Amino acid sequence: MKKLKPFASYMVLVVTIGLLLSAASCSRGPKPTNNTDTSNSKITFPKEEITLEYYRLWDDNTALDEAIASYQQAHKNIKISVRKIAIPVDKTIYDYQNDVIKQIADGVGPDIFMIHNDWLPYQINQISPAPGGVITVDTFKQKFPEVVVDDFVANNKIYALPYYMDNLALFYNTDLFHAAKIPREQTPPKTWSDVVEITPKLTKYNTDGSIAQSAINLGLDDNWVPRFAEIIATLIMQYGGDMASPDHTKATFDLPVNVATPYFPGDSALKFYTDFANPASNLYTYSDTLNADKSKKFPGDIQAFMEGKMAMFIGYSYNINNIKRYTGGRVNFAVANLPQWRTDEPIVVANYWGETVSKNSKYPQVAWDFINYVSQRGISSYLRNTGHVAALKGRDDSYKMNQFYWPFYNQTKFSESWYRLNTAEVEKVFAKMVNNVLRNGIATKTAIDVAVKEVNALNQALWTP
Repeated sequence: MKKLKPFASYMVLVVTIGLLLSAASCSRGPKPTNNTDTSNSKITFPKEEITLEYYRLWDDNTALDEAIASYQQAHKNIKISVRKIAIPVDKTIYDYQNDVIKQIADGVGPDIFMIHNDWLPYQINQISPAPGGVITVDTFKQKFPEVVVDDFVANNKIYALPYYMDNLALFYNTDLFHAAKIPREQTPPKTWSDVVEITPKLTKYNTDGSIAQSAINLGLDDNWVPRFAEIIATLIMQYGGDMASPDHTKATFDLPVNVATPYFPGDSALKFYTDFANPASNLYTYSDTLNADKSKKFPGDIQAFMEGKMAMFIGYSYNINNIKRYTGGRVNFAVANLPQWRTDEPIVVANYWGETVSKNSKYPQVAWDFINYVSQRGISSYLRNTGHVAALKGRDDSYKMNQFYWPFYNQTKFSESWYRLNTAEVEKVFAKMVNNVLRNGIATKTAIDVAVKEVNALNQALWTP
């Protein structure tokens, strides 16, 4: 997607308002693959009984039961054995990734497994791409959003199919908006300019000057703000910056944009973001002040929203059920598209998983046929069982009347991916970047430059065999 650069007025406003990889070298980088099956011929199903082993994350073990049963009605000799991979609290998704990489390198592992939307460049050589007899690239482009094509198509081959998609959206407390008399045209805010204008109206202070009610939880790191790194990345992209080089090997969010008056999107975005936690800013609305016992004086992240002490927060679709479950309906809220700097060229960071087939599978055609079946004909039961939002195009009628899930589905049209080798390590760098500004008094431009150097040092270490 070609991104237009923000108008000069937006720049003035901001100034004013102030993959952890295996040691196996075969897994590193977007190298050419030896898989060449792009045939459009019909696939051949085995006559003997076979079992396809399927590794899955997150969803309940029963999420695919209906789709599997339906598929097996037509293919009674094919068994799909789903194994849910539980990630221990002291591990990350990169431990899962490393384990799968190692198994495939050793010639074993599952037939089908999941990859994150930014993993293909680093795992392309472990995958058997989809045969044309199952789904062609042209059909894939017709059925899925542009970001999915960008993420999972390489060398004119399909390497993964998503069942669902997620992205960042704005959650807002409708009662707090009404009490603050926020104008109808700004309920919800459609632009960051709207957010700037309504933030003082939604922020309340105690007699000692501490925050009693926050407008929005921005400006702090992951100890306080859910998905803070993705929010910052989205802002940088909305300002016209690129997070990484085209080959995904280098961070580039420190680079200037060549317009009439060159400026730095990363610097502008970080300044805007940190202003919400800067007491000297007129956007100050969120504090990390601690009590004497080191507990938080004001609730962090989603907790404040669920307690009715925060008017807005940015999150993913899975937060919907969490809010309903833990508040028992006591908090009246709605969901809207993420605010933009340019509503005519919107951007939001995508976060989702794709299903793919190991190069070691003895039955790659059958494995791909099953994935394709679930992603289209069996998708309704899967979405109903999980509460996820569809990745397929053309399901607008299923979501348009749903005040909670429509924004997430609508935003799949303009979602973009942020490629990181290891999210956990990059988030540590971003936390340091934010804290350098808010706690160490370092200039935003310097903090950005330091962060880029650290991300690139991390990239260099991970890309090197």
